[in-house]
Amino acid sequence: MKTDEEADHDALKNSGFKMHLMELLDILLIYRAKHDKPNAGQGVVKIRGNDITIEWLPKSEFEELRAV
Repeated sequence: MKTDEEADHDALKNSGFKMHLMELLDILLIYRAKHDKPNAGQGVVKIRGNDITIEWLPKSEFEELRAV
């Protein structure tokens, strides 16, 4: 039996949302790099209920999250 988190992940993936979100992150990454914005390659998406945010973290914090 799947956990709620796994079921939510599957629903997002099957809806196409995940693919569109990855495309958006790619566009934002390119924009941030072209305009010399900090942490252009370290965007982290956080979804809490109906709220979605993108945080641009320092590389050390980003690497810590990738290790989890």
